[in-house]
This record gives sequence, C-alpha cells and structure tokens, in this order.
Amino acid sequence: MIDRSTLKVSQQFQHWLSQPKDISALAVYRILFGALMCFGALRFMTNGWIERLYVEPGFHFSYWGFEWVQVPGPIGLYFLFGGIALSAFCFAIGFCYRLAIISFWLLFTYSELMDVTNYLNHYYFTSLLAFILCFLSPHKSWSVDAWLRPTLRSSTLPAWQTYWLRFQVGALYFYAGLAKFEPDWLLHAQPLNIWLPPLSGLPLLGPLLELPWIHLSFSWFAFLFDVTIIGFMLWRRARPWAFLVILVFHTFTHLFFNIGLFPFIMVFSVLIFFDADWPRQLLRFAGIKPAQTTANIAPASFKHKPLATVFTVFVLCYCSVQALLPLRHWLYPGTVLWNEQGMRYSWRVMLREKTGSLQYRLETAKGDVALISPHQYLNEEQYREMVGQPDLILQLAHHIRDEYNRKGFGPIKIYADALISLNGRPLLPMIDPTVNLAKIEDGIGQADWITEPPDFPPPMQQPLTLGSR
Repeated sequence: MIDRSTLKVSQQFQHWLSQPKDISALAVYRILFGALMCFGALRFMTNGWIERLYVEPGFHFSYWGFEWVQVPGPIGLYFLFGGIALSAFCFAIGFCYRLAIISFWLLFTYSELMDVTNYLNHYYFTSLLAFILCFLSPHKSWSVDAWLRPTLRSSTLPAWQTYWLRFQVGALYFYAGLAKFEPDWLLHAQPLNIWLPPLSGLPLLGPLLELPWIHLSFSWFAFLFDVTIIGFMLWRRARPWAFLVILVFHTFTHLFFNIGLFPFIMVFSVLIFFDADWPRQLLRFAGIKPAQTTANIAPASFKHKPLATVFTVFVLCYCSVQALLPLRHWLYPGTVLWNEQGMRYSWRVMLREKTGSLQYRLETAKGDVALISPHQYLNEEQYREMVGQPDLILQLAHHIRDEYNRKGFGPIKIYADALISLNGRPLLPMIDPTVNLAKIEDGIGQADWITEPPDFPPPMQQPLTLGSR
C-alpha cells in the first residue's frame, strides 16, 4: 500500500503541475515559432537548397531504421516544403491548430529523415518542439480558432504545458554544456582555434579572432554559459540579465558561424522561462490594455482517469528518454567524437572538426581490384559530412556493393581507406582497412570495424585543414 506521506507528495506534485498559468506566453511562443518555421521553409525553397541538397545528389543517406523514407521528385519536394511553410503559418496564426501542428511535425520530420548528411542539432530540436506542441493548447487565445470558436477561449493553461517545453529547452543547454567538459574544448580551444582565425577580416572584432587566448576564453565562456544559463533564467531576479547574456551569446554565434536559424530558435525558446503573463505586461507597459478572456479560467486538474494516467506515463517516458539518450555514448568504448557512436541526438554542438580523405577498394569475384571515389555518388556537401562519420561510410559501401553485384561482378568485397583528422590532429585511419564492409551490418552495437587509436595525440597548434566540416 502507498503510505499517506507518499500520497500527499504525489497530490502536491499533481497540484503543482495543474496550477493555471496565463496562456499569453505560450500563445506568443506559438506565433514566433510558427512564423520562424514558415520563414525557414520559404527560405529553403527560394535559396535553391532543394535542388542542391536533394535533387542533384545521386545517392541519399538513410537513418538506421528509417530506410523506408524516400526523397520525392522535384515537384514532390516543393509540395513537401510548401506544406511545411503552410502548416507553420497556420499554427502560427492558430488556424486549425491541432491539424496544422501535427501536419507540420510529420512533414518537417520526414524532410529531415531524407538524408543524414543534412542533420543539424537545431533541426532535431525543432522536430522535438513541434512534437511537444502537438499535445499543448496555445491556440486557446490570440488565435483564429479562439476567434471563430468562443467556447474554446481560455486565459490559462495548466502549468505542465509550460514545464514540458522548459524541460526540453533546458536539456539542450545542459547537455550541450556537459559535452564541452572535455580537454579539446577547455584545454586546447578546439575546434574554435580552427574556425575563428579565418574570420579575422570581420570589422572591429576580426583581429582579436586570431589570438589563442580569445579562443580559450570563448571556449570557457560557452561551457559556463550552457551549464548555468537555465538556472539563471529560473531565478527571477537574475532573469533579465541572463536573457541579455543570451541575446549577446546568440548574436555572436550567428555572426561567427553559419548555423542558420538556430540562434533565433533558442532566443524565442527561452522566452518561456519568463513569467507566463509577460506578453500582457509588455502590452501594458506600451500603454495597450490587452483583452482578458474570461472563459475556461478554472484551474485544470489531473483527474484519476485511465487516459490521464496513460498520458502522464507517456510524458514521463518521453522526458526519461530525452534525459538518457545524450548519455548513451558511455555504453561504447572509445572517443565519441572519433567513432560517432552515440553522437547524434546528444546535443554535442560544434565540438568537432573532421577533415580527411576517403577511398574505397573494390574486389570482384574474379579478384580484380578497382579504386572507387565517393565523389562518383555524392556532391561536395555530402562528402564533407560523410567522410568523418563511419556509419555513412558503411552505408555508401553497401550501396556500391549492391550496384556492382547487380552488374554481375559479385560477390563483391569492399574496403575503405579513410584517413581522418579530428580537431587538427594528424591524419589517422578511422576504418580498419582489412575489414570487408560488404559483410558488416549497421546497428546499435559496438562497431569493431572502427579503429580506435590507442592514444590520441593532442591537437596541433597549426592544424592541417583539408576541408570544412
């Protein structure tokens, strides 16, 4: 039996989660996030990225378990990204919100599953935010839906809707900071001392970006920023100053690095750490008296119904997965920045610069040997991304194997000569050149065919850069 003290704590916790909070902060977040996603999709189409990333390449890399996701033709791609833009616009204005946000999540996630070489942490983050928003109700105020359906209107939402989003934003910052607690970042300022010197031509700040102590200072500041900023945003007295630091930090990341909409996504996302009525306070400060919705303002409560219990368990499971997934690299031996096992979905943001060369050796059934360049199948963007990722090297090897088997040269043996530099280190073999990749199957188990240098040398002060990663 559950004792009274445990029951009391459980009831207090449920009461805390069900407390009503002003809806305006989540309504504004819905508007900002949707508008940004709509702009991003339109920008993607108008900049020619559909052709460069999806139409021109002759081969696309699949995510493990999602091999069924296929890249549609050019017309289908424009329909896909047009659908993303339209659904983002609809949930931004709160028109058919539930249908719009679910459609956006499905379409956006599908677009990101079409080629692994296009993976970015903020794309993954966007998909997670959209997934959470599928279960929230920020359309009950300041929306077309609330205007058309007065019975839908509400001035409040239960607190758990805000806390779920806060958890996801906080997890990104915390794990991004935790990942920086390693020698390359804190002791050698890598890879910042590779990336920053080429920016020395920038006005005012440019000459400073060549100084090693600046690289080290930026590394330590980024580490301390990531691991502490959410704590400061939760502290009401420090919150305005913490937000100012966030603005400065993401302004510089936008200025220094080509990371698309990521700084804007993060600035908009931390707004949910302010008081839930901050938009109304801002309007009052501007001399505008916001309309107060009076419908459905009673505190929402968790009722002991099977559906509510199932949903609570679902949310807890989601949060548990997001808390554990970034730590899975500890299950694998070796260095995660090198072997990449547990790298994706772990918020290890901008921690590695990998450059190098890759060539396949193909041996036919008759014993003939041929050298195959990945450039025969990939464009330059794909090659730069895949050359440092062992699972993608394996995937292309399987594609080449299948192609030559179909031509009647099989059974094919295929080997990879991959010389890779990690964060400015000397070139080292990343794939065992004696392993026949044609017989290796990808999976979540330890990949023994990835070499692990017995002792990584420290990064060179003057790194050899063979390309951009």
